[in-house]
Amino acid sequence: MSTYLWQNFLKDSQIIKCISDSIQSLFDKSWAKALIEIWPWKWAITKRIFKISDSFFVIEKDETMLSYLQWIWLTDKQIIMWDVLEQDIVDILWSVSICENEAIVVWNLPYYITSPIFKHLFWKEEPKLLWGFFMIQDEVWEKIRSDANKKSYLWWLLNRAYTVEYVKTVPAKCFSPAPKVKSCLVRLTKKKNVERVDFESLLEFLNLFSPYSRKTLWKISKMIRKKWGKSYDIPEALLKSRLEELSWNQLEEIIS
Repeated sequence: MSTYLWQNFLKDSQIIKCISDSIQSLFDKSWAKALIEIWPWKWAITKRIFKISDSFFVIEKDETMLSYLQWIWLTDKQIIMWDVLEQDIVDILWSVSICENEAIVVWNLPYYITSPIFKHLFWKEEPKLLWGFFMIQDEVWEKIRSDANKKSYLWWLLNRAYTVEYVKTVPAKCFSPAPKVKSCLVRLTKKKNVERVDFESLLEFLNLFSPYSRKTLWKISKMIRKKWGKSYDIPEALLKSRLEELSWNQLEEIIS
């Protein structure tokens, strides 16, 4: 089986059933009105979930996929031809009369696009998507899991407003061709209480500090002050700490 955008085709029926059952469960216990699948590839998941919601839509950018989607009786209205990385998800949803806070988003994407998609969908100041259910590379999961010991740039963006949970390992043999990386299913759940840090200040801080994450805050702050003239008041107790070690309270103390 050939790959599309370097994607490995999911073929294992038990994993596909696990995904569809999990999505059904999420939808049943939420107040969501719509279910959105991004880049459905050759509808392995789509054909099992398109009846979950009366407001089911797929977002696809490759017109060659239309014949596959129409084959499972999706209407033209349900197929949104759009590059989700080029357009705000709010605009896409409004095009089909769906509010952002009424939607559950799912995907099984090429892994190289995972981080850009996460950033595009979930890093807003007031993110409203209720749930996300995704197949990702295990290495990415380790970087974004809510209980991660070392917090990555993507961790800070996602975990501010969402709880990131592991669901299931997906062995390489479940794909064709078999990938050389480990895969897993993860679930994002919107928090009742979003971490209240100044969003613009958070982004500025992460953009400045995260490229030097292996250095201490004290060393990074000296570099930033010298290079960009930007100063941060790092508490003495945190001078020898690294960005990945901070708590939300500690980070807020620095950027506030």
